[in-house]
Parts: sequence; C-alpha cells; structure tokens
Amino acid sequence: MLPATHLHRLARHLNLQSSRNTWVLRRVFQPEATPPGGIQKNPNDFHDYQKYEVVEVETQKSAGPIKVILLQDVEGIGHQFDVVSVDRTLARKDLLLSKKAVYASPFDLKYYADMKTRMADELASRVRIPYELKVVGRDLQKMVVPIKVNMENEWTIDTKVVKSSLRQMGVFVAENTIFLAAKPISGPNFDIEAKLFRFYLVVNQQYTVPMLGRVTHVSVDESKQMISPTLTTPRDEELARYSIRKEFPLYSKTKDFTEDFPVFEHMKEHAPTTPQ
Repeated sequence: MLPATHLHRLARHLNLQSSRNTWVLRRVFQPEATPPGGIQKNPNDFHDYQKYEVVEVETQKSAGPIKVILLQDVEGIGHQFDVVSVDRTLARKDLLLSKKAVYASPFDLKYYADMKTRMADELASRVRIPYELKVVGRDLQKMVVPIKVNMENEWTIDTKVVKSSLRQMGVFVAENTIFLAAKPISGPNFDIEAKLFRFYLVVNQQYTVPMLGRVTHVSVDESKQMISPTLTTPRDEELARYSIRKEFPLYSKTKDFTEDFPVFEHMKEHAPTTPQ
C-alpha cells in the first residue's frame, strides 16, 4: 500500500527520469458514494482514503508480439503478403527496417490484400519450399555418413547397409527412401577405403537430399582397426577426386519422388548446383 505522500514523492522522482512509466493503482478503502443532494466529503480529511495499492506496473509488462505484413518471402516466418505475429524486436530491427514487412495497419491490410488477389496466378506459380524441409535438408547435408563394412567378409553396399549406418548417426529413415547408384560398391577392397560416394534421401516424397557416404572398413579384432578421416564436410577438391559434383536438395510441389521413381538418374540432370 502506498500513502499519498509516497505517491507524490514517487511522482517527483519519476519526473526526473528520461523514461515514462505507467502505474495502475486502486484505493485500499473505497469512500462511500455521496448521497444525492449531500455534500461530498474531502478525501484529504480521511487518511484511509489516501491509501493506494499497486495493481500493476504496465511498463514492466511485455508488450507482446506485433502483427506485420510480409512484403517478401522470409525464411522461417512466412511468405509474401502473409500477415504474421512476430517479436517486436525482430520487427523493428530487421523486418521493418529492411522493408521486408510493414505494420498491419487497416489501410495496409486492405492494400496488400488487394495486391495479393491481383498477383494470385504469379504467387501460385512460385516454387516455395517449406521451411521445415529446408532445415532437414541442411542438417542432412552437413553429414558425411561412415558406411561401416567388414574387412574380412564379403559385402555389397545396399539400402539396408546405408539405413543401418544412418541409424547409428541418429537418422531414422525407411529403406525405400534411400537411393543408390546402379553400379554397386563391393568388398572387402582396401583400395576404396575412405572413398566418398553419392546417395540420395527422399523426404516426404517431395524433397530429394544429396548425401555423402564414406567407406569405412571395420573389424571385431581391434588390432586390425583402420584410422579413418574425420567426418567433416569435404572440400570441393576432394569431391572432384571421386567425380562427385556439389549438389543441393531438389523440391517438387507434388509427391513425385516415389519408391519407383528414377531418383538417381533424375538428379544427374536436374539437381541444383546452388541453394534453392
């Protein structure tokens, strides 16, 4: 509870500050209503009526998100002409400042809604990759998957082997989403130890992600273990050594990349060489 004298002192203190603050107060003791025709009592004559308690300090409350209209596609936020609620700091320091968005005022809501209607055909023709797929693709492309094969027994790298190797890295996929080259890789063959090879993962039958595997011979006999290269992203010269070109994920609006689709052949012709 704050007596009136404290409130005056607080008010004088606030006047010295460069910032504004808003306090919501209420009386501790509510004075009785003056009856019709009666004389209103002077609240200064009753000290209890000068006691207040703080309900809230509005300036300490978060202002919450703000609505903006996007003027272009913004990754992780939305597409052009979407009305979205974003953090005020993000809006003021990035979206509004860089003219990626405008405030969702009544005028602009109508103005850009009409523009969106006029551009409906153009907007529908754009290829827009869902943000979730982009994130998955980036995380997968950072990996170089060690394909562990036996150095004593015969083997051929197939989708089962790749699926098992991915699982060891925490990536769980169905076998029919893995696509390998037609020419098989078999061994044991120490000439191809640490060899990089290309394979593809298809996400949701729409998003084909180029992946890299590295042949890694292993043995139950620890004395025969080999030292393998680190699993960092290889440089362009290392890719060129194994005739692998740099590729980026390919997106399809429709679910074209089914189990029977010739993914490997299709990516040879259509894989993007720059990020989409």
